[in-house]
Amino acid sequence: MNLRRTAGLVSAGLIIGATFLATAGPAAADDDDDDDRRGRVQVLLKDLSSPKGIAIGSRDSVVVGQGAFGPPGPVLEYFFRGKHRGTTTPITDPVNLVDIAITPDGAGWGIGGDRVLYRQAPDGTVEAVLDIAKYQATDLDPYNDPYNDPMEDPAESNPYGIAALRSNDVLIADAAGNDVIRVSPDGDAVTVARWPRRLVKTDRVGDPTLPPKLLAEAVPTSIAIGRDGWAYVGQLVGFPGRPGSAHIWRVNPNAEDATCDAKVKTRNCKVWKSGFTSIIDLAFDPRNGTLYVYEIAKAGWLKFEEGFASGKFPPAVLLEVRRGHKPRELVRGKLSEPGGVAVARNGSIFVTDGIFSNGRLLRVRP
Repeated sequence: MNLRRTAGLVSAGLIIGATFLATAGPAAADDDDDDDRRGRVQVLLKDLSSPKGIAIGSRDSVVVGQGAFGPPGPVLEYFFRGKHRGTTTPITDPVNLVDIAITPDGAGWGIGGDRVLYRQAPDGTVEAVLDIAKYQATDLDPYNDPYNDPMEDPAESNPYGIAALRSNDVLIADAAGNDVIRVSPDGDAVTVARWPRRLVKTDRVGDPTLPPKLLAEAVPTSIAIGRDGWAYVGQLVGFPGRPGSAHIWRVNPNAEDATCDAKVKTRNCKVWKSGFTSIIDLAFDPRNGTLYVYEIAKAGWLKFEEGFASGKFPPAVLLEVRRGHKPRELVRGKLSEPGGVAVARNGSIFVTDGIFSNGRLLRVRP
């Protein structure tokens, strides 16, 4: 995988992003200026360090991981209702976590910046469950060809998204490996599905020397578990990263080595919805199955990467996808540098942003 075929955000971002962050403790956002005038978005915490990971904790709390692309920070539990409403509790020492999940048994999982999968048992014991990079080195991406392109590395790994299954296993989306891995609490791992490259138009790149289409990598970034128990996987799509070229896939979490190809019919993996742009995270409303899709920017990751040079990033896009309706954008222009999205049992929507500058936890009202 090289930067011309995938996204620098999920390959070079670990290096670039760190230069934009300073170590800082979180601050409660008790300022009226932090709220949208119509009450649609409320900043709950600010001054976070690259808060990409987000998960629902108890019925009254949301959990935020820090340090995805910057200095480490503790995992925080923010109570959005109940007797502890408005308070924040650190539940780990400072760590670098790319994404987090909580399994039904109460264990907390995190993808470390070192590409190791960690599990914190309910009693607080932390253990390394799987060295993801080592696993991928023995489970090569069959669609990377170093013989035709010396920049290719079939063993490349960039675990970017995690989701908890009802069985207490977790699924991991590897953006560089172009696959999804299932891991048990004992560290047993299996590749659930893989994505081959597909032809994507180059008409939005602005480079007349390019051919009309190029083979692009899928770059799966995110997973959400639907009410049907299946995994829904969001993709970024590598270079040329055309807006509207990203799919959301419906994947059988119990499959093994399934091929996710829109041209190949299989019961284990198929396109669920299309027309998205550079998806970074997904979350279902557990009450009604409404899906929230978090995208890097309306014009895609290529436009977003210009922000590393200018210091100004375009707005992120948060979409509400309801059955029988066209996707609807929420809080237009209010979010940037997106991290993650999570939906509580009562339907409350939480997002993180500012992962390359001033990280925030926000509550969004549709």
